[in-house]
Amino acid sequence: MNLPYGEIKGNTLLMKFSTADFSIASVLNAIKIHIDVIENMGVVFLGAQTDIVAGPAPVFQPVPVVAQFEQTGKGPSKEVLEKVYKIVWQGIVASFPDETCWADAKEAYAAFIAAQADLLRARAEASRE
Repeated sequence: MNLPYGEIKGNTLLMKFSTADFSIASVLNAIKIHIDVIENMGVVFLGAQTDIVAGPAPVFQPVPVVAQFEQTGKGPSKEVLEKVYKIVWQGIVASFPDETCWADAKEAYAAFIAAQADLLRARAEASRE
């Protein structure tokens, strides 16, 4: 099976998202919806993280969101982890907001980014004085 947004290494599944598309909150919500099914398959959710960009970065630079799972049960890891991959994507689709809510969230996020830029500008100006 092709996993365009993930990879299986032994008994570990790494699922990769981007903050350009999904917040870590939406990824965790998608996992939460099906965590009981995932655990019943003998797979443990090990956590999720975003990368920290080193050095100065533009105000908005998408970063990877990586979720990690480990198969602890019996049976072939690859087949079980491929099912987990599908289940998590089903959770993403099931929990994704409708167009209006998504647009409102993007607008609020844009306002947040603009406020961050204003704050950085003010700090830079204050440090010059």
